[in-house]
Amino acid sequence: MNYQLLKHYIEEYKNNFAAISNKEINKWQAVKHFQDNWDIDSPNFSQMLKISLEKTKNLLNAGSYYPLGMITQYADLRPEQLRAMFRALYNEDEDVYSRIKRFKSEIEILNGELFTSKKSYQDDRAVLVYLSLMYPDNHFFYKYMMFKEFSKKLELYYIPVMGKMDTIWHYNEICNVINEEIKNDDELIKLHKLRIKEDCFYDKSLNILTQDFIYAVAVHIKPSGKKTPVSFESINVTYNLIRNMENKITSSSFKTTKTDFVQKNIDNKRIGYLGELFVIEYEKEKLKKLNKPNLAKKVRHISETDGDGAGYDIASFDENGTPIYIEVKTTKGAMNSTFYISKTELEKSKIEKDNYYLYRVHHFDFENNHADLDISRGEMTDFCNHATMFQVNLRHIDT
Repeated sequence: MNYQLLKHYIEEYKNNFAAISNKEINKWQAVKHFQDNWDIDSPNFSQMLKISLEKTKNLLNAGSYYPLGMITQYADLRPEQLRAMFRALYNEDEDVYSRIKRFKSEIEILNGELFTSKKSYQDDRAVLVYLSLMYPDNHFFYKYMMFKEFSKKLELYYIPVMGKMDTIWHYNEICNVINEEIKNDDELIKLHKLRIKEDCFYDKSLNILTQDFIYAVAVHIKPSGKKTPVSFESINVTYNLIRNMENKITSSSFKTTKTDFVQKNIDNKRIGYLGELFVIEYEKEKLKKLNKPNLAKKVRHISETDGDGAGYDIASFDENGTPIYIEVKTTKGAMNSTFYISKTELEKSKIEKDNYYLYRVHHFDFENNHADLDISRGEMTDFCNHATMFQVNLRHIDT
């Protein structure tokens, strides 16, 4: 993502805030109305659902898009079945992507039983509306065309594909990155607070505001006209074999510290994701310079398409066209800052030791899209010489 363009569009969003707000304030009103009326245990589920979704017409009905009309018909004809489906969808203890897939699948079965010639219209956009209405601090409203246009304007490497779950994953990650930028913009937050009236939900997480900004860039704000291609010429790249980093700890200080683990986890996840995007762009540029543009197109972001269990983040190719497996560890600090390797990553590095690479992205400057890069090849056993966490299984001991 082009950070300079992001800052440009945030300024344009603020400059046009009043006009955009008048067109989009319905989102905050819809959430407030839903929160005031939703009751999963209501004796009349169908009527409750209709009332709760009364103000979602701009979100769930548009042109030839009719998820609102269809969901209310399902509620009329199969209220208890739909109630159970919503109960499962709203179980935040379960992986959200699994819930979305299951809800869509069950809706298609239900629709097939009730109608022979009607579409359900319960796509990713509709399901994320339901989730965002219920948990606006956890989820983001979504539209495929919105994300596609935003990706083009912000020069994102990822091209959204309709109906693919990794598109939703990428969208959520981008939203989290932008959300952090918005939280640091006091002027924008002040403008936002002034427009929230009693009939609006105030999203302390600023998730609705984040989506509103993305939608404004896609629909309401003209392209900047600026082209600022990423350059990797000035990156300090060091190549070496995996070697022992001498990070053994012989004793513990037992000093107490106060850490905001929630915020730290958010920051680490954000920096990690941005570091992976940085390496993807680097790999594509590397292959293009090697006159291998077809291979550049095949660089894959494995951690988002296959999840975190693959043991590496990025699939790419070396100068000979041989597939390589890249694990990315990113820090804004120095190269020898502490980082963590999972058991899966370690085992993958052993299996693919001749083609496994650790890309240590350090002194990472997201705003200027610059970093130093330390590239190591081989298995990572020598890195893992000090355990900081242990798996514990409790059992009763007879005395």
